[in-house]
Amino acid sequence: MKLIFEIHSTFVNERTGKSARTGNDYKLREQEAWVQIGDAPYPQKTKVMLDEGQAAYAPGKYMLHERSFSIGKYDSLQCQPFLVPLAAQVQKTA
Repeated sequence: MKLIFEIHSTFVNERTGKSARTGNDYKLREQEAWVQIGDAPYPQKTKVMLDEGQAAYAPGKYMLHERSFSIGKYDSLQCQPFLVPLAAQVQKTA
């Protein structure tokens, strides 16, 4: 299955708060993206989390980097999107 992410804006939404469970402060940084999943007729809106200090993705088309996947608690597959420009991915496979 092919996933293509499209970024339209460099705006980063930042949310802060205090964890009800731990009492620790947290900060979330997210950027809106649209993802085309397989042969679906329309892209769907999603959010891509950004690390602290990570620059916003520039407008353009992206694919998932292999480091987007990890094995989490209870040996479950997890995905946190790390994006690479679609043009760079195409050049890598050519």
